[in-house]
Amino acid sequence: MIQSGIFWLVLFSSVIVFWMLPKQLRFSFLALASFGYLATLDLMSVLVLVAWTLAFYWLAPLAIGKGPWQQRLLPILILAILGYLAYFKYIPPLIAAMSLVPIETHLIIPLGISYFTFKLIHYAVEVVRGNITDRSLSQFFTYIFLFPIFTAGPIERFDHFLANQDQKWQLDSMVEGLTRIIHGLIKKFFIAGMLIGALLGHYGDAAGPNASILLLNLSALPIYKVWGFLILSFLYLYMDFSAYSDIAIGASRLFGIRIMENFNFPIIAPNISNFWKRWHMSLAGWCQAYVYMPMIGLTRNPYIAVYSTMLAFGLWHAGSINRVCWGLYHATGLIIHLTWNRIKRKKKWYFIDRLLIIRLIGIPITFMFVAVSQAFTTTDGNGGFYGALRILAKLFFIDLPVD
Repeated sequence: MIQSGIFWLVLFSSVIVFWMLPKQLRFSFLALASFGYLATLDLMSVLVLVAWTLAFYWLAPLAIGKGPWQQRLLPILILAILGYLAYFKYIPPLIAAMSLVPIETHLIIPLGISYFTFKLIHYAVEVVRGNITDRSLSQFFTYIFLFPIFTAGPIERFDHFLANQDQKWQLDSMVEGLTRIIHGLIKKFFIAGMLIGALLGHYGDAAGPNASILLLNLSALPIYKVWGFLILSFLYLYMDFSAYSDIAIGASRLFGIRIMENFNFPIIAPNISNFWKRWHMSLAGWCQAYVYMPMIGLTRNPYIAVYSTMLAFGLWHAGSINRVCWGLYHATGLIIHLTWNRIKRKKKWYFIDRLLIIRLIGIPITFMFVAVSQAFTTTDGNGGFYGALRILAKLFFIDLPVD
């Protein structure tokens, strides 16, 4: 959206009107402005989302209680919205993968479907738990439709959204928001687009790293160039995604809303567990609250919980074998680190964590481990699972035949 002049026109004109209005009308206006802008992108998706939003707004509170029908209502709501997500995002690629002949799918994925699905689930669960009591309709619609964060996140929590709003216009908030937007634009267009794009050379295009070109020349490439492609792909992803988050957070700040952070310098994480506390933090927090903790309670097995969480993490991005393998790859890394920590506690090797050299060595090891996972993401829909295997095999000096 940020490449569109309409986005910036709507943003800055909405900010002016928002602060000129009386306090009681501001969020109604912002909800309508967000709805209007998103409707210009995909009217049908937005109209359907209005129906889902009203359904969750009115039905979630009815699930509070211990009656039989009340206990069934929350699972029904969650399964309904997950079914809607699966119908558009997961079932078509699954059918295509299982088909013996190529098929065409004509389903267009609704705008921002993964983001609003997870936000609605969060809202319903927390309402039933009694953690959300402020149920202003204008606030809720703004929370769901807020256009700066609608397609690229972060996945805001409703309680955090309500608790972090300026009650009046503040110059500091304007400066902070504009500064954050500038940081995001620099990351997006200068660091990711120009600098990393130039380093990728003909192995990248306007959309970023291009694995198809790499795969065409893979057998003739030296190992260091394959590593270079994966490292630059990871850096591009980080800069590009964090840029969108910066712009979304900065734009929201112009309305006096402090949105959750999404990144905390993950490229300097000393281990894989720490990496996942720094990368896509809003989604990681959602998965921890609504996948990891329920699975721990259900199975009492942290290994099953970790694999379930990372599988959900992968599927959130796309319903493909590449994303499933990406999630399982990271889950395996987390399990290895978890097991190592258990060994350290059992042996009482507490001194290891205090050694600076361990942290310094851990940073490049973690960075490279995450970079390798780009073999799955860059080939998702552009080389497929076998393309990812070819890249991974090349890292071990093995040339798999071209499919």
